[in-house]
Amino acid sequence: MLSLAAATLRQRWTSFLGAFVALALGVTMIGAMALVLTATFGTPHPGPQRFRDAGTVVAPAGFADHPMKAPAVLPPDLVAQLVEAGAAPDRSFPLRLDGDATGHGWSSAAFAGYRLRAGRPPQASDETVLTDADTQLIGRQVETGAGRYRVVGVTEGCWFERAAFFTDAEAQRLSPSVNALVSNLTSDRLRAVVGERAVVLAGPDRTRIDPDDTGGAQTLANAQAMAGSTTGLAVCVAVFVVVATFAFATEQRRRELALLRLVGAAPRQVRRLVLGEAALIGTAAALLGCALAPLAVAPLRGWMLHHGVAPSWFTVPFRPLPLLVAFVLGVVAALAGSAATLVRVSVIRPAEALRESAVERRGRVPVRLLLGGALLIGAVVAGVVVARTEPYLAANVRKYQAVPVLYVGAFALLAPVLLPPLVRVLTWPLRRSAKAGPMLVRESVLTERRRTAATVAPVVLAVGLVGTLLTVQHSADAAVAARQRQEVRATDVVLPAPGATGPAERLAAVPGVRVTPVTSLNVKIGTADGEQLDSLRVQAVPAAAFGRTFTPSVRAGSVAELPADFLVIDEHAAESDGIAVGDHLVALLPTGTRVPVVVAAVVARGLGGDDAYLSASLIGAAPPTSLYLDGLDDSRRPSVERALAGTGAQLTTRQAVLAAEHAKAAEQADNAAVVVLGIALAYALISVAGTLAMAVAGRQREFALLGLAGAVRRQIVAVVAAEAAIAVLAGTLLAAAATALTAVTQHAALTHLLTTPPTGIAWPELLATVALCTAVTLTTAAACTARATRPRAASGTRAQ
Repeated sequence: MLSLAAATLRQRWTSFLGAFVALALGVTMIGAMALVLTATFGTPHPGPQRFRDAGTVVAPAGFADHPMKAPAVLPPDLVAQLVEAGAAPDRSFPLRLDGDATGHGWSSAAFAGYRLRAGRPPQASDETVLTDADTQLIGRQVETGAGRYRVVGVTEGCWFERAAFFTDAEAQRLSPSVNALVSNLTSDRLRAVVGERAVVLAGPDRTRIDPDDTGGAQTLANAQAMAGSTTGLAVCVAVFVVVATFAFATEQRRRELALLRLVGAAPRQVRRLVLGEAALIGTAAALLGCALAPLAVAPLRGWMLHHGVAPSWFTVPFRPLPLLVAFVLGVVAALAGSAATLVRVSVIRPAEALRESAVERRGRVPVRLLLGGALLIGAVVAGVVVARTEPYLAANVRKYQAVPVLYVGAFALLAPVLLPPLVRVLTWPLRRSAKAGPMLVRESVLTERRRTAATVAPVVLAVGLVGTLLTVQHSADAAVAARQRQEVRATDVVLPAPGATGPAERLAAVPGVRVTPVTSLNVKIGTADGEQLDSLRVQAVPAAAFGRTFTPSVRAGSVAELPADFLVIDEHAAESDGIAVGDHLVALLPTGTRVPVVVAAVVARGLGGDDAYLSASLIGAAPPTSLYLDGLDDSRRPSVERALAGTGAQLTTRQAVLAAEHAKAAEQADNAAVVVLGIALAYALISVAGTLAMAVAGRQREFALLGLAGAVRRQIVAVVAAEAAIAVLAGTLLAAAATALTAVTQHAALTHLLTTPPTGIAWPELLATVALCTAVTLTTAAACTARATRPRAASGTRAQ
């Protein structure tokens, strides 16, 4: 049967063109994303980085002798003792240099292997050297966030940080504390000196104090999440489209397969023929896709670098294993798509070869019906399970992605079952028309259900994926914003300048305005025995702020009367770390100071990160990162602005701060969505075009008969374009149903987190996708029909 399958493919290659194109592009998409995904794993930069050319490093000690990175500092007496013994101090402090940057003394440049590319080292207190900067900046003044400095040199960049170097004296003025020490003494001698006051790191252990101690793997987290989501989505889209395309290709050949049955072929032999054709098409298309996949990696990587999805040093090496996986998936998808038609192939009767008409037989599609029903049930069950057990997952697009994909896949597979009643409703106005054209459009769409379904399925995928995934994203973002507005009642916010002091004291003197200082910092929590339990992002606030400025939803304990050493954590930290109200713990501050705390309350799990609060009385003189204001109206605003004059602080509204935070988060999410949805959308649209071209190629005899009946070329093109428009409309409605069910399912989960969770439908993107699908479908249908009805083509068909 393989030789017969090969001969069939040679003679009727146009019938399989759509399946071949869909499969080849699907393998290309899967292969490219698999190569990118594979490149995000492993350790891109093994070995020590920040102190790669240093000797032995002394770092601040955390729990269980874990080293702490900056801003943790070493004890001053230990620093003085080791500096006297010849150790070199290392300082790292934050800067605002066109974004986040890190400041160091010039002596620290040698520890990481920085080398001057142009210029000279800093020698005066107002001079600086920048990393990986334009040499034309040399001699110019730059604002670093710590003041204005003149650029005197430029070094080669390092992947793990953007740095600015100052003289050692200026670095000591900007950051008096020492974050690490580099010594030439042996590890044993240093450990004898430092004891338990610090951690000694030598050899490969110096990696533990790198900014990214995973060797770059942590920096690739966003790229890995995007590549993983896109790869999974690419596989799903490819399988759905291929199944629909192969089902239509088999239906087009119904009379041909019936003829084989007439000449004596058994159902088993016909099934083997169909599977053989699928194997040959799948192998050829998968090979082509694997050849094209590496070519698609370069523009994809460039886009990721340009939009900040991946760091600038990210590379995608050629590896055969991802392409092998893509090849196997392509062949399996082709066989699975063909296997979905084997039930219909088995029931083809020899007498069907004698029929003059090729009207599609009515009946159900058991395989697609079962698969589509299973996906629909799976989507509902997954949504119910999430709502009842882990509703916070509904506020995370990446973790909730399976639910919308299942809904869209279900409607794509169930399209042949859902189309007849839907098309009857859509074409009901055509039934009342007295003209032949509308009647012909309606009956053609109704009788050729699988041909219509083959066009509808990619439209459902394109519109449905855009609608469901972006709706989930917008609803999740709106839920996070609603939770933040619900838990913080401050109307205005003051953002102090870095290192500035005094705004809080000045604002406290303004009558009628309540000021709540808030300091955001990373804190490690552990037991009194020195065991580290977790690392939390906390907000250090006064106890009196609860109930007036901060109103979190309390799950256990109380925030009404808090002790001076309180710690409030959320449900996630309590469950994962085994912490309960009343537990006495130790909090390790970024400075290295250990303070005893008591868990006073457990609040609802945070949607945008940790929801944890620490007593402001425990952090010492750490400056607040923001000041929340209550009671500020138009009459008091001039007084507040006068109080802030000269401090460099910025007065803004709480709403503006939230809008800026969400805009940044939305930009990152949109960048990832462009890759995830853009590739799937492009693939679906190309599949629509390929399917239409294959369908039109099989209708040349029909077009010739219409011509004999008196239809002109323009009328035939109009009929086919109208059929395509109805298919797009039907696909859009099915996608809208998937989007609506996804929104309802997500809303049911979010009601466990918010009283009235918002729902955000992505109308602009949804309408743009529908317009794009309509344009591609109508253009392809009209162009292919016009070509198929050329006089030469039509006459050739009639002659047959």
